[in-house]
Amino acid sequence: MTATMPTRALGETPSRDTITSGHSKSRTPLIAAVVALAALAIVGFTLGHTAPTWLDAHVRPWFDSVYKWSQLNNGTNWAFRFVFHPIADAITWSNDKVLALLRALRWPGMLALTGVIGLRTGGRRAAITAVLALAGCGVLGFWDDTLITVALMLVAVGISLLVGIPLGIWAGLSLRADRVMRTILDTAQVMPAFCYLLPLVVAFGIGIPPAVMATVIYAIPPAVRLTSLGIRGVAVTSTEVGTSFGCTGPQLLTKVRLPLARRAILLGINQVIMMAFGVVVISALVGTGGLGQDVSDGLAKVNVGLAFAPGLAIVFAAVAIDRITTGERPSRRKNAIANQAIRAVLDNPRYVGAAAMTAIVGIAAVAKMTGLDDFPQSLRFDVVKPVNSLATWANDHLRNGVPIVGGTGSFSDFFVTHLLTPMRDLFQAAAWWLIIVVFAAIGWVSGGWKLATLCSVCLVGIASLRVWDLAMDTLSQVFVAVLLSVALAIPIGIWSGRSDRLERLLRPLLDAAQVMPAFVYLVPVIFLFNVGRVPGVIASVIYAIPPGIRLTSLGLRQVPYAPREAALSFGATGRQELFKVQLPLALRSIMLALNQTIIMVLSMVVIAALIGGGGLGLETVYGLRKGETGRGMAGGLAIVLLAIVLDRITQAWGKRSSGGLR
Repeated sequence: MTATMPTRALGETPSRDTITSGHSKSRTPLIAAVVALAALAIVGFTLGHTAPTWLDAHVRPWFDSVYKWSQLNNGTNWAFRFVFHPIADAITWSNDKVLALLRALRWPGMLALTGVIGLRTGGRRAAITAVLALAGCGVLGFWDDTLITVALMLVAVGISLLVGIPLGIWAGLSLRADRVMRTILDTAQVMPAFCYLLPLVVAFGIGIPPAVMATVIYAIPPAVRLTSLGIRGVAVTSTEVGTSFGCTGPQLLTKVRLPLARRAILLGINQVIMMAFGVVVISALVGTGGLGQDVSDGLAKVNVGLAFAPGLAIVFAAVAIDRITTGERPSRRKNAIANQAIRAVLDNPRYVGAAAMTAIVGIAAVAKMTGLDDFPQSLRFDVVKPVNSLATWANDHLRNGVPIVGGTGSFSDFFVTHLLTPMRDLFQAAAWWLIIVVFAAIGWVSGGWKLATLCSVCLVGIASLRVWDLAMDTLSQVFVAVLLSVALAIPIGIWSGRSDRLERLLRPLLDAAQVMPAFVYLVPVIFLFNVGRVPGVIASVIYAIPPGIRLTSLGLRQVPYAPREAALSFGATGRQELFKVQLPLALRSIMLALNQTIIMVLSMVVIAALIGGGGLGLETVYGLRKGETGRGMAGGLAIVLLAIVLDRITQAWGKRSSGGLR
């Protein structure tokens, strides 16, 4: 028996009951939202202006007790004896062996190895650039510190790829695994790298193992994502051809999918290396040494020259590694080689690799026999004194300025007095429950009751950590930094998306900004501004602008030409085409730019604390440097919860914008 739905004749006026029913259904979610938010406000008002004392998760004493327990039971408990200690010993052994190998090559062998790899992966230009950049580390006088950092990075990258690529293959072949991993990777992405260090210090102690493990956790997501993307991007016709020829599942993977996904996997390897390089530098706070330790010491002494020199060495090392891990292998003109036998030898990677390794070992042996163990003193150039002289000049002429025009010091004072301090006072003066209600309302409007609940739970969690005022201080800095970043990145991105000349001009600048670890951005900022919140915000803006520009420009360039051509055919001006066609169609990419800007700013919160940024970042730094584990964990967890709130809200904006354009 089939049920029939009542139909309404064409032109028939709907009944009053039908209209009333439709209005009531549309009002139901709004009424539910108002009731829920009102109930939340009433509960918060009843509890008081500040968070009640009983709302305490007791995270600090609990983590302090766990840290003390780990110190007392480090050699007796089974978890340390059979899990943590073997992992730590394996990591330390691997790092020592890699560092010994790099030192055994001596600086001529290292430069030769870099040139060979660059020649193989990117051609002569990449090889020359990488060799010159790596040699620059020695010229600055940081050759051995560079080797320490590179060895640590290589160990972390090796572990990341051993774990990340198989997981990426699994995610690419299984939708269920992809959904599960996506949630984990999203959570890992929004957590600043510093937040990994504290629990790892409890498990592994101070030194190489926690730094490597933190780097691995932070660097695995791009390997998984891009490997999965490459596997899923393989054309169905290619796999069908392999299946029709009788390939088994493993054969289809190794002979078809992986070769066709090679480009995406190589891009993932490059991203893993660059992310690992940045975190390895940050991990110097747990006693790994290397270039990061040199920069940290210079910042702690507020000595611009001591911080700038190793910072420049970090940039050189990052550029060298980036150049030899990107780019396509140059095609060889086979017609230039008449002898088929010679061509066969040159095209065989085994012969070429054996010859290259023989040459590198020979260069290292000659360097050992001639006493070229250390980078020549005659080739070194001390930049500390010139940079300090420049910093003094900047302090006298730029920071203090002239009486009428003023300088960066006046700008810093104005920035603090009229923007940062009022914003912080506003957030800290508002009742804690009011802040929760506001974010819950934003979450409800953006993504429904689930997102509103998530925002409320995260903010209540921050209150239970007893760091509410510090969180509001951090939120005010993040808010200001995001506003400045968006105000600069979006217009520049729009201009770049509509101008090929500007896009070509900005590309090398954005590439250079991408390979620079976040640590390095602090050094030039303290040239011009007093230590405090202002240089932290400005460093965050500099760090967050590049992805905003890239994603905005990419969104505009991906707009199909057909709707643009239709708008122009109807007489639309260039401005109308931009605001009526391009920007609406690129809104999803722009929302992603906003999301990534917020994440990048939050990742600088802890680093900015090293130059007086304060807030939650300072709590985490204290936890790492002074052994106050509970205090550091409270600050780190609060940063994570704040990041989840801002990340999920901006992600919801991106989904709404894309849904509205369908």
